[in-house]
Amino acid sequence: MIGKLKKGSSFGGCIRYVTGKDEARIIASDGVLLGTNAEIAQSFELQRQLNPRIKKPVGHIALSFKPEDKPRLTDEFMAKIALEYMQMMGITDT
Repeated sequence: MIGKLKKGSSFGGCIRYVTGKDEARIIASDGVLLGTNAEIAQSFELQRQLNPRIKKPVGHIALSFKPEDKPRLTDEFMAKIALEYMQMMGITDT
């Protein structure tokens, strides 16, 4: 597994990038208001307004796996791996 983290300033841009992929689907959404791309972006923007000093509030983490691992990677297992990765990186209660 390879993890890649990018920071940015546009929630809408990140959401469009992630959901615009052909095989895109949401496999976990703890604490995230789901809906249209615009509604998701707006919910993040409302949270960002609680601390307007943050210049780049958007964090996008991509976890990549070997193609031969695909048969074992259920949505539930990938969500568990993502949560563990975030905890190991100190990304909690966001």
